[in-house]
Amino acid sequence: MSQPGLAGSQFPSEDAQVRELKDLKRDIQQLAAANPLGAAGIRAVDGGIVVEGSETVNGPLEINGTTNVSGDATFTGDMVIGGNLSLPNGSINNAALEAPVYPAVYHADIQNISITSGPNVEILGADVAVPSGYTQALVSLTITMNMTNNSASTDLAYVGANINGTSPGWASVASATVGQAISLNNTVVALVNGLTGGGTFRLTGKASSGANTWPAAGTSNVMNLNATVQFLR
Repeated sequence: MSQPGLAGSQFPSEDAQVRELKDLKRDIQQLAAANPLGAAGIRAVDGGIVVEGSETVNGPLEINGTTNVSGDATFTGDMVIGGNLSLPNGSINNAALEAPVYPAVYHADIQNISITSGPNVEILGADVAVPSGYTQALVSLTITMNMTNNSASTDLAYVGANINGTSPGWASVASATVGQAISLNNTVVALVNGLTGGGTFRLTGKASSGANTWPAAGTSNVMNLNATVQFLR
């Protein structure tokens, strides 16, 4: 005879409870053995995780430990390194680091020149070609002039060096009597900025006399231009 209040009870039977416990235990075991992030290529290891696939971080990423990258890494934005950066020899193939300086030398000469009074004028010049990727040039220019005074009286001769339209410092000067040969040289240095690869800038030797015209005199009247150029990035 059933007890009062238990007729039509909604409690499950003992068999149903046992089945539910068995089902729950099985589900727990399956969940424990399963890797819910496996589809994303993530698996757990002792003390960490391993990401087999790609990883996208849309927010800030803070790493307080050591980061080891054994594959390629591409950074398309700015990167700031607050500590020391150590790289093995030969590991950088960027042209700006492989060749921060590009050296060049220039020479030109002319003979049978004449000079006249007034401001120094160009007697000899050379155009310097700027290599690709360089924006500055450190230039040392020397102009040497040999002249014989074949004018009517004792006179002065001046010689100057010009880099990219600028003549740093004073011209060199010497006095010569009629028929006397003199030698003058002028050396200047300058840093030329704002250059573009494929462009040029000019080096020139300039000269003048004090009062008279010194006529051309073959190899007695010559000028040499010699320059060293260090192109910088």
